[in-house]
Amino acid sequence: MRLAAFGVILLLVGNAHAESTAPAPAVDTTRRDVGTGLSVGGLVLGSVGAGMFFLTRRSGDDSCGCASHAWVFPTVLMSVGGAMALTGIPLWITGQMKLDRATTRAELQLGPLGGGVRVLF
Repeated sequence: MRLAAFGVILLLVGNAHAESTAPAPAVDTTRRDVGTGLSVGGLVLGSVGAGMFFLTRRSGDDSCGCASHAWVFPTVLMSVGGAMALTGIPLWITGQMKLDRATTRAELQLGPLGGGVRVLF
């Protein structure tokens, strides 16, 4: 009789395991936001540079040579804008990926006729 009562107690206690409910981790959106800002800013800067380049290009009747170096600043704007866009696109793509961190959990189960261990990872 005592053995049966002990078995019932082990059965109830051994199979009752508590699952911890941890709060969901905060989503890190830094890469996505920085990537979006760099991409949009680079496209705007490159577009402004391209517009300036085509507006200041040399015309056929430029006898004084005033516009001979007018291509430098727009070319720099286009280059910096392209570099910003090329940097921002991979950051935006990797910011969209959700990283699943592996969780490891171990459970110990005891019953009247035996026990068991279960490890989840």
